[in-house]
Amino acid sequence: MVRRLLIRLILLYLKSPVFRMKIVFIIDTYNDSSGGGIATKRLVTELRKRGHEVRIVAAVHENENDPDFYKVDGLVLYSSLNTRTATKFCFGKKQKEVISRALTGVDIVQIQYPFVLGMGAVKMAKKLKIPCVGALHVQPQNILEVLNLRHPLFQNLVWQIFNYLLFKRVKTIVTPSKFATKLMSSRGLKANLLTISNGVPKEYASRTVEKPSWFGNHFVILSIGRLAKEKRHEIIIEGVKRSKYSNDIQVIIAGRGVRDNYLRELGRNLPIEPFIGFVSHDEKLRLLNSADLYVHSSVAELESLSSVEALASGLPCLISNSEASAASQFSLDSRLLFKAEDADDLAAKINYWYENRDELTSTEMKKKAFLKAGDYALEASVDKYEHLYKEVLEKNCFSV
Repeated sequence: MVRRLLIRLILLYLKSPVFRMKIVFIIDTYNDSSGGGIATKRLVTELRKRGHEVRIVAAVHENENDPDFYKVDGLVLYSSLNTRTATKFCFGKKQKEVISRALTGVDIVQIQYPFVLGMGAVKMAKKLKIPCVGALHVQPQNILEVLNLRHPLFQNLVWQIFNYLLFKRVKTIVTPSKFATKLMSSRGLKANLLTISNGVPKEYASRTVEKPSWFGNHFVILSIGRLAKEKRHEIIIEGVKRSKYSNDIQVIIAGRGVRDNYLRELGRNLPIEPFIGFVSHDEKLRLLNSADLYVHSSVAELESLSSVEALASGLPCLISNSEASAASQFSLDSRLLFKAEDADDLAAKINYWYENRDELTSTEMKKKAFLKAGDYALEASVDKYEHLYKEVLEKNCFSV
C-alpha cells in the first residue's frame, strides 16, 4: 500500500511542469570536433536553460571550468593520432571512481558513443539502479575510412563491437534520423529505438548579409564539416574542375581536419583558388546566407546537420545519394542529387544549376528549403528528449 502510494506520488511529480531532472551525459570528447559533439553541446545547453542539472563525463571538455564536468583520463589510438591533433578528439577511459561520483544522485544517464567509457558508465548505472539511454552518433565508416578499410566484413565487425560496448546493454537508443533507426533495426537489437533529430538552433535562418568582397560575381559553392575522408571533399574539387564553368566558380570548404593540406593541394588545380579551412560561427552563418549552392559529398551520415543548417538558412543542397548516408532526405528534388563519388555527375549538376541560377536563388526555392528544414527545430527535439526521459523514469519506478 505504502509502495503504491509512493510510486503514485513520484509519477505525479514526474508529470509536473516544475520537475527538474539531474542528467549525466557520457561523451568521450565534448567539443565541436564532430557532429555528435556539436549535437550534444546544443542539447546540454538547452536542457540547462530549462532548469535541468546536466553533468558531463568526458576526457576532453572545451570548458574545463564547467562545475558539472567530471574528467576521465584520455586515450589516443596510434592510428588516430593525426586525427586527434586536427580535430581535438580523444577516447575516454572507464575510470570507475570518476563515473561513480558523476552518477551519484542523478535521475538518468545518456551515453553518446559506443566506446569503452560508455560501457563503464552502463555498468555503473546498472549497479546504482539508474536508467540509461543510449544514442547513435557514430558509424563504422567514421573509423574505418581513416584506416582505409571499406570491406563490409570490417563494418560488421565494428558494429558487433559497438553492440557489445553499448547497444546491447541499454533498453532505449535514440537515433537522429529514420535512416539511422532502420540501420539499427537491421542489427537485430532488442532495444526500443526512438528517432529524435539532433535539431537546428534558431540562429540558422535567412538573413540579409553583405557578401565577402572576394566572392566577386562568381558562383559560390559551399561545404561545411570535418575534413575527414568519408566526407569526400575531393569529389567537390574534382567536380568543379570538370565543370565547363570552373573559371567562374568559387569553392569554400569550411572545417578542420587531418585532410586540410591534402585538399588545399588538390585545390591548386582549380582556376579560382578555393578557401579551405576553419571559420568562426559568425562567419559560418554569413557564408550560409551568401553562397549560391551547398554541396554535400559525404558517403556516411546518420543525419547531416550541416545540410539542415543550410536549408534553414534558405540555401539549397546538392547531395550525394550514398546508400550509407541519411543526407539524401534533404534534397529538394532529383535535380539536387548526384551519384555518390561520381565527379562527372556532380559536374553535370553544377553546370545545370550554374545555368539556372535564377531558379536556384529564387524566393520559391528558399521557401522549399525552409519548409524542408521546418521539422528539425532544436526546441522540438529537446521537447522530445524531455518526454523520453520522463517516460524512462516512469518505467523505472515500476521496475525497482
